[in-house]
Amino acid sequence: MKRLGWMFGWLVFLCLGAVPASAQETSESTDDLLNLFFDCQGRGCRDLDFFRREIPVVNWVRDREDSDLHVLVTSQGTGGGGTLYSLSFIGRGASEGVDQELTASSSGDATDDDQRRALAEVLKLGLVRYLAGTPAADQIRISMGPEGGPGGPGGGGPGGPGAGPEGDDPWDYWVFRVGGNGFMNGESSFSSSNFSGNFSANRTTADWKFNASARFSRNESKFVLSDGDEVVSLREDWSASSLLVKSLGPQWSVGARAGSGKSTFLNEEFRWNVSPGVEYNFFPYSESSRRSLTLQALMNVRHWDYIEETIYGETAETRLAASLTAGLNQIQPWGRTNLSVTGSQYLHDSDLYQVSVFGSIEVRLFKGFSVNVSGNYAWIRDQLYPAGGGATSDEILTRQKALETSYNYFTSFGISYRFGSIFNNVVNPRFGGGGGGGRFFF
Repeated sequence: MKRLGWMFGWLVFLCLGAVPASAQETSESTDDLLNLFFDCQGRGCRDLDFFRREIPVVNWVRDREDSDLHVLVTSQGTGGGGTLYSLSFIGRGASEGVDQELTASSSGDATDDDQRRALAEVLKLGLVRYLAGTPAADQIRISMGPEGGPGGPGGGGPGGPGAGPEGDDPWDYWVFRVGGNGFMNGESSFSSSNFSGNFSANRTTADWKFNASARFSRNESKFVLSDGDEVVSLREDWSASSLLVKSLGPQWSVGARAGSGKSTFLNEEFRWNVSPGVEYNFFPYSESSRRSLTLQALMNVRHWDYIEETIYGETAETRLAASLTAGLNQIQPWGRTNLSVTGSQYLHDSDLYQVSVFGSIEVRLFKGFSVNVSGNYAWIRDQLYPAGGGATSDEILTRQKALETSYNYFTSFGISYRFGSIFNNVVNPRFGGGGGGGRFFF
């Protein structure tokens, strides 16, 4: 055993001694390079190692305060099911005031690789003006043509994926999706199964927007108690919904929602609703990827056929309700905020109303430190559906029936702090990880 231990020790020593010096230190100084803070989240931005490999002529820093250039990336869905990215180049330090906006797009069937390459091409294009006066300028190579450029296949300009010629669309802007999934798991005293399916169709143009979708789900769980009794929890739901919207200029729109469905949890044998309304955006809709402040008013016609007689003695009813929603969304270099307030009122009874408030905020308070908080609270005074016969203990514990309540809420919060080297240019995928400073999560 001692001999094996000595052999292992010499092997480790030889392996460490064989590491070349070039692998233990960077080969060139980064002092004269542009410090870039790439502020991007979501699909297409997940593989930061890819961007570091594609664009090695900048310092990739971890904090906005250490940067010469802040690139803020926001995104929104397109009518074809793809993604439109907006890249805001915000100059800092010597580049203060040198700002620009570029866009990249990807189609609905784009892979993660398609999306990241579209972003990388537009990022390279935007960096040219900032790199022109740096030592990295002699590494810039410019090529023009349809292949690989921002406007060609795989690129992110107006002619990129998902943005073909106006008359070259055999589907006439229609996009369809169908899917389903299921799973089963269990053990000696428990088993569970879940099956669901979904379908959607949409058509979006500058003047009109139409969405339709349907879904079905069935969840069943069985529990065997210590005395041998068996408890079964079963929830079945299906729903269908549609939305039709007409644009009335840069800030106004009019539309209608419609839907139908069934829910054993909500005591619904069948329901349908129709909700026409109007919406005003205090900012132009063209700025919606960065900011929006909307006010939406709806008139709702709702009908139910109940599984059990309700607490009001109804087996079926049709009611009219009015609702108003105000929403604020903002994405800025310092963080993002989201706030919405919705109020609804049944017209047949002034005591039946609901008010809900949702808010979330993520802020960089100082270098390396950020905080995020989100939550929702609803004052509920309009429950028409609870069954008059109540619920058994088993139904309550397994959440098979919705119960009467005067409120509901959820909340979440977190902080993060990063410290260490401000640079993270090195790409090292060995053993599934890399280096570069420490990070605490709470």
